[in-house]
Amino acid sequence: MARLLLLVAILAAAMLRASSDTHTDCGIAQTAFGECVPYVTGEDPSLAVQCCSAVRDIKELTPTVEDRRAICACLVQELKDAGGSVDSSKASGLARACGVSTDVIPTSLSFDCSK
Repeated sequence: MARLLLLVAILAAAMLRASSDTHTDCGIAQTAFGECVPYVTGEDPSLAVQCCSAVRDIKELTPTVEDRRAICACLVQELKDAGGSVDSSKASGLARACGVSTDVIPTSLSFDCSK
C-alpha cells in the first residue's frame, strides 16, 4: 500500500510539473508554435490559419530582446524535438506570410537566437 501511495504521489508531481510547464512563456510559445511545426518541417504544404494566430501570439510574448532570445531558443528546441528538418524558406517567410513583423521564428535547427 505504501508503494502505491508513493507511486501516486510521484505521478501527481510529474503531472503538476508538466501542466505548469505549459504556463510559462516558453511553454505557451511552444504550444502555439506546434500549429506551425508541420508547415515549417515540410509535412504540411499549406499554411494553417492557426499557425498565423500562433505567430501573432508569439510576437506578443516577445516585447524585449531577452524575451525574443528565450522564446527563440524554446522554438528551436521544439523543432529539434519534432525530429524533422526545417524548410528554411518556409520558416524564413512564415512571419511575412502571416502579416507579422518578427524575427523570433527560427529558420534552422542551428538557428542563432542570440542575435
